[in-house]
Amino acid sequence: MDWFFLSPHYDDVVFSCGGLVWEQAQAGGRVVVVTICGGAPDQGELSDFAQEIHQSWEAGENPVAVRRKEDEQACRMLNAEPLPLSLPDAVYRKSSRKGRFFYEDEESLFGGLDPREEGLINSLAEQLEGLLSTPAVVVAPLGIGNHVDHELTRKAASRLDREIFYYADFPYLREEEGRQIREHLQRSGEWKAKSYTLSAAGIQRWQQAGLAYQSQIDTFWENEKIYREEIKQIVEPGDQLDLWCPFSES
Repeated sequence: MDWFFLSPHYDDVVFSCGGLVWEQAQAGGRVVVVTICGGAPDQGELSDFAQEIHQSWEAGENPVAVRRKEDEQACRMLNAEPLPLSLPDAVYRKSSRKGRFFYEDEESLFGGLDPREEGLINSLAEQLEGLLSTPAVVVAPLGIGNHVDHELTRKAASRLDREIFYYADFPYLREEEGRQIREHLQRSGEWKAKSYTLSAAGIQRWQQAGLAYQSQIDTFWENEKIYREEIKQIVEPGDQLDLWCPFSES
């Protein structure tokens, strides 16, 4: 059975469920990490917001190329195939008519998908249908944290004509909203969980693969030790990771 993990950006799948990626590759299946927003920005001016983000990454003059190399390294460590799509990150996207950026600050990036981008949902779903093998297990983000690219990925996945499993977005999972969503999933009866046992080797490889994203570690963690500890805390007691599937997708 092939596995396709949908990652809004270069890191989301590995940070959120890298151990499961490795375990499925070890089991002999084809495992593909599809980065939805893997494209480079158009040549020309970047928004001030995008430039600030680039500076925080400390990834040189071509941050997207650096992030892609980080992702390739992480996927190699997990024995997965990286498959970046051409759509740029939200901070690079702008109106074709007036050239105005859709997301120019932190608030807009977590304020819901811009109505002018609603058409992306169907076009992305069609693109995914064309590249996903049948049969295959498709795993998408729940959208915890409300980042617009995570929202886009989740909504496009929900329009695919197949059962979709969802992973909890990390590190957003560690926030209060993330904990509340996890509790809701467990208690509501609207979702079914499928638990996967992770070996010690799988958890260790998960921790190591995440460190390939050196441009991102400092954004979310004070140091690598804390990152490793938090990855270990994601798995359920007994070293199990849950994927979720709604009984009926709204």
